[in-house]
Amino acid sequence: MRKAKGPVPLAPAERERLEECLAGIKSFFPIWLEYHLAFRRAYLGEPVTVEQEARFLQLKSDVARRHQYLFDQLGRDYVDGAYITDLLRSTINLEKVAKTQSTNYYKIENNWHRFYMNLQDTVTSIQFRLEQEDRQT
Repeated sequence: MRKAKGPVPLAPAERERLEECLAGIKSFFPIWLEYHLAFRRAYLGEPVTVEQEARFLQLKSDVARRHQYLFDQLGRDYVDGAYITDLLRSTINLEKVAKTQSTNYYKIENNWHRFYMNLQDTVTSIQFRLEQEDRQT
């Protein structure tokens, strides 16, 4: 009888890449939350200052840049990673978000939350792979 083969061990470079991506996602969470709070406050009627609008546009740029990095690094391991583009398009700026209809706003909220959950799933998936690797060694 042949003995069943276990999973192929991760190459050191692959493990390093996964650990780097994991750290990247974890540092992405605070930015993603700040982005959410900014558009939520605008929708709820909080006056938008020039500084807040500039910060929001910077956050949006940071989100897009970090997303692209993770998408490039993780590929199929990035759970539903392509989903964020529509969300970024729907939040052009805080002034537009403040004037959006409630049905459109709740789509934005839903999309934001879905992507947040997908980030969590991606973290869990990567951590599981790394833990499996640790158990083999």
